[in-house]
Amino acid sequence: MDKTELEYAFERIEHMEKLFDETRLIFNNNPSCVSEPSFQKKISLLTQYLESGTWLRDYGLDEKGLLPAELKRGILSEDGLYNFICDVENASKRKTDILYRFFEKDEILFAVLWIIIYVIGFSTADSISENIGIPKLITSIFGFILSAVIVLFAKKNRLLEYFGLCKTETKPKDFLFFIPLAIVSTASIWGGFSFDVAPLAAFFGVISMCFVGFIEEIIFRGMLFSGMAKNGIKSAIIVSSLTFGFGHIINLLMGAPVFETMLQLIYASAAGFCYTAIFYRGKSIIPCIISHAVINSLSIFGAEVGAEGQIIISAVQTVINLGYGIWVLKKCR
Repeated sequence: MDKTELEYAFERIEHMEKLFDETRLIFNNNPSCVSEPSFQKKISLLTQYLESGTWLRDYGLDEKGLLPAELKRGILSEDGLYNFICDVENASKRKTDILYRFFEKDEILFAVLWIIIYVIGFSTADSISENIGIPKLITSIFGFILSAVIVLFAKKNRLLEYFGLCKTETKPKDFLFFIPLAIVSTASIWGGFSFDVAPLAAFFGVISMCFVGFIEEIIFRGMLFSGMAKNGIKSAIIVSSLTFGFGHIINLLMGAPVFETMLQLIYASAAGFCYTAIFYRGKSIIPCIISHAVINSLSIFGAEVGAEGQIIISAVQTVINLGYGIWVLKKCR
């Protein structure tokens, strides 16, 4: 290769490097730019460079050590340019995804939509399950389908971490190893065990309750809180907590006793506060999902207790949840 050809390669790499840096900066600051003609033209040039074989030749020059040491060559990283182009293509596809466009336009309304689907869907599924004589069967199936749809939507649009479906960013010891959360997760059996439920009903009951824990955490924490947090953390924590707690009033429509439901509104709001604090500080709803699923599942085997016992258990739950939530907000920074 003569000197002139090398000089052309230097100029080309410098030009593409500049174009690469420019488009990445624009895209990172404003992903919706993918629909702008000027941006599309620049991406087209980068795509042609990668796919025409020119990139491969320039990469070969770098491998042979023919490029000057001072030449910036980020564009020649093996995965950098390819991954960036893929990110842009995925963003372009999301622009045509009706569900994602709805999410992007109004995250709070998007969360409310899922809450409505969840409440109506589970209520209807419970009714159908009872009618066919196998409690929670259809509910479990519906829970699986709804969970799968939400996860696939989040994965497709790279929202798994945004919704909290990831590892916590804070060390377990900073959360007191989640011991208070583990304790309160067993509240359903503080009054004792009961094994009066038929095995099949218990099986589908546990399955459906696990899906309830997963879906409610995704909706109330991952979606609703995340959407509201952009306009203020304090108000987002309060609304997410109370909405979660008072959302349990739907149990009245499903035949739950008034007294038990009123107590549930109180301790569920406290639990919502605790879960929201954990998600806010740790950026993960995994601990919340586990706790939520455990307390829901154990409720199937909890023994009935009198009014006095219910009040005591509810009060202890509320105090632990509120205290632990405040601890998390103050200490886990």
